[in-house]
Amino acid sequence: MGRIKKIDMKLKINLVLLIVVHFAYLQIYAQGNAVNFLNDDKLVPHQEQVFVHSNSNLAFVGEYIYYSIYCLKNNTGLLSDVSKIAYLKLVDENEEIVLNQKIKLINGKGNSNFFIPSTIPSGNYKLIAYTQWMLNNGKSYFYSNDITIVNPYTSNQAVFRDKNVDLTEDSSTNTNKIENNTIVNSTLSIDLGENTYATRQPINLKIAASTLEGLGNYSISVRKVDELETKTTTSTLNFKNSYPEMSNVDHLILPELRGELFVGEISANNDSTNINNKAVALSFPGKDYLFKSATTDANGRFYANVEEDYTAEEVYVQVMNNPNNEFEIGLSPEEAVNLSNLKFNQFTIHRDMETLIQERSIYNQIENAYYSSKPDTILIGKPNKRFYGEGTMNYVLDEYTRFASIKETFVEVVEHVWIQQNKQGQNEFHVRPIAPFVETGKLPLVFVDGILVQDHERLINLSSAQVESINISRNQHFYGTRAFQGVVDVVTFKSNFYENYYTPNLLAQKLFKPNESKNYYEQSYDGDLKEANERLPDFRYQLLWKPTIQMAEKVENIKFYSSDITGEFEVSLEGFTKAGLPVSLKKNFWVK
Repeated sequence: MGRIKKIDMKLKINLVLLIVVHFAYLQIYAQGNAVNFLNDDKLVPHQEQVFVHSNSNLAFVGEYIYYSIYCLKNNTGLLSDVSKIAYLKLVDENEEIVLNQKIKLINGKGNSNFFIPSTIPSGNYKLIAYTQWMLNNGKSYFYSNDITIVNPYTSNQAVFRDKNVDLTEDSSTNTNKIENNTIVNSTLSIDLGENTYATRQPINLKIAASTLEGLGNYSISVRKVDELETKTTTSTLNFKNSYPEMSNVDHLILPELRGELFVGEISANNDSTNINNKAVALSFPGKDYLFKSATTDANGRFYANVEEDYTAEEVYVQVMNNPNNEFEIGLSPEEAVNLSNLKFNQFTIHRDMETLIQERSIYNQIENAYYSSKPDTILIGKPNKRFYGEGTMNYVLDEYTRFASIKETFVEVVEHVWIQQNKQGQNEFHVRPIAPFVETGKLPLVFVDGILVQDHERLINLSSAQVESINISRNQHFYGTRAFQGVVDVVTFKSNFYENYYTPNLLAQKLFKPNESKNYYEQSYDGDLKEANERLPDFRYQLLWKPTIQMAEKVENIKFYSSDITGEFEVSLEGFTKAGLPVSLKKNFWVK
C-alpha cells in the first residue's frame, strides 16, 4: 500500500514537471515568435490611433484651445488600455515645436488645454498627437490637424496674404465637410428645444440615445460660429485620413503601460566596473514626494514607471551604494518625431475681416481682464502615500522639547534610531528592526523632503530648527540586490531641502510633466449668481466645454448660459459608442 502511494506521488510530481516544462516551452516559443514578427515585418501588434476633439481650429493669442484625446485600438474605435500617456504638440511651418504637452490617459481618455501666448506669431500650425507605442509604426505616424493662430497685436501679418500656392486639397490630408444639424449616427441625438435665445439665457441641451448602443464616451463644445474659421473639419468619421502609411521601425519603442516611463542609462568611469544589476533611485521631492527605484540590465539601462501624480519640477537620480562616484547617469530624452511630411493649410486674411478681428480682440482682452472672477479649477491629485507603508512612528518636533542639533534630537526624542561611526569614521543612522527580527548592521533609507540622502552627515549637519517632523519605519526594504533596514524620513518646514542639495553622484533633471486635470468654468446666472454677475461683462465665445461625457444612461441633460455675444453658435459632439462606432453631431442655434 505504501509503495502504491509512493508511485502515485511520483507520477503526480512528474506530471507537474511536465506541465511546467510545457508552459515554459510555450512561453519561449511565443517570445521567439514575437521577436521574429517584429524583426521580419517591422510592425507592432495591439496598435493604437488617437483622435483629438478640439473646441476650435482657429484661435487668437490670449485664448485657450481646449481638447479631448481618444486613444483607440487600431481600426476598432474601442478605447485602448495600452498607453497611459499621450503627447500633443503645436508645430509651426518651420517644423519647430511651439507648444509641447504630455497628457495622462485614463481608460483611453485624456483632456487638457493650452493658452496661446502673445509671443506666438500669426500663422498656420499643426496640432499633432500620439502615444509612444504608435511611433513603432514610424516617427511620422501621428494624428494631425490644422490650427490657425491670429496675433492681431503685431504688424507682421504677411503669412496670411495671398500667395501663389496650390490650394487644392491633398488626398493624404483630406477631411470631409459635415453639414449643419447632420446626425451621423442615428443611435444618438442632440436637442436644444429652441433655435433662438436671448443673451444670458439658460440653454438646456439634451443628449439622447435611442438604444443602449448609443451609450459611450463623448466630448462636447458649444462655441460661436467663426466667420474666419475654415469650414472643413476633422471628426471621428474622417480622422484616419490624417495618418500616413505605416512604415518600418528601427528599434522597438516601449509603451507607457503603467504611467510615465523613465528610461536611463548608467556608465562606469572605469571599464572594469560592473554596471549590471545596480539599483538606481529616482526621487521626486517635495512635501508630497515620490520615490521610485529601478535595476540596470547588462548594458546599464534602467526603466522606471511612474503612475502617481507629483508636484516636483525636477527628478533627482542616484546610483545606490555609490560612495566612490563610479558611475555617470543619463536619462533618455523624449522620442523625436518626424515633422518633415507635414502639409499646412493656407489661410488668408481679407480686408472685410478687419472689423471682425478688432471686435474679437477687444472682447478677448475684456474676458482676460476678468479671468480671476471665473477661473478654471485645477484638480489636485490624490496625496501619495509614503512608500514605506505601515510600521511607522511620527514625531512632530514642536510637540517635544526642541534640541539644538539633529544628533541630540535623535538621542532624546526619536526611539529605535541611533547614530554611530563606521570604519571610515563617518556617522551613520541605524534603525532597530521590529521583533523577532534581529539587527543586521544594514543601513536605512534616509530622506529629507523626499530626496534620498546617502551621505548621512548631510542630515546630521542640518539645523534642527528647520525640521518640522521625523517619520520612522522599522521594516526592511529591498532594491536591486541591496536590502535596507528601515526608513528615516525628515520633513522641513519649507519642504525645500533639495533646492540646495548637491552631490557629485547626483543627476538633477527638469521634468516634462503631464498636465494637471481641470474643472472648466461654467458661467451661471442661477439664483443669487444673477445679481452677483450682473455687472460683470460676459463676452464668451466659448459657451460650454465638456471634455468627458460618459453616457451610462440613455439621456444626458446639460445646462449652460448664453453670453453677451450675439450671432450663430454651434454645438459639436464627438466620440465613440461602447461598441467603437464613431459619432459626430452638429447643431446650430442663434443668440439675438
